[in-house]
Amino acid sequence: MVSRIIGKKFNNVGRYMDMLGLLLGETYTIINSKGKQVQAAEYAIHFQTQWRFRQDNTILLASRDVYEPYCEDVPEDWQYDLKGRPDELSSVFDVQAKALNAKMQDAVVTECRLSPVNDMVIVFSNGVVLEQFMPATRKDEEWRLIDYKKDEHIVCYEEDGPFPIE
Repeated sequence: MVSRIIGKKFNNVGRYMDMLGLLLGETYTIINSKGKQVQAAEYAIHFQTQWRFRQDNTILLASRDVYEPYCEDVPEDWQYDLKGRPDELSSVFDVQAKALNAKMQDAVVTECRLSPVNDMVIVFSNGVVLEQFMPATRKDEEWRLIDYKKDEHIVCYEEDGPFPIE
């Protein structure tokens, strides 16, 4: 199932509140549920679990970065979920995601593996690795792979057991 992303180029990484959105493949126009034309990538993976991008022994971006202010001198009522602020008022995620997007622009997926408990590892051609792991003993939706061209959602834990890679 997830092997379909092998060979797809990195498109973008962003967040929806605290959920990671990884976009892969070419950009094209779709009609959204409100009938408007919007830009989409061929694939999106939404992670509602713990994840990190790393290269060698360095973590480039991780799930907890959403909740940390980039600068120490922020208002006492600082909120992680606001977007579009200057860097000094943003989260670590919002600032470091810009650098990651720039670093990844020529990268493609070379490998995608699932463990027996649906931990996912995605390896990119530039040596960056995205690691996701299941954080609980009870099954819940932890990630979903969206194929926009086929209008198909593959939801991890929509059905019992691990997903086949192909």
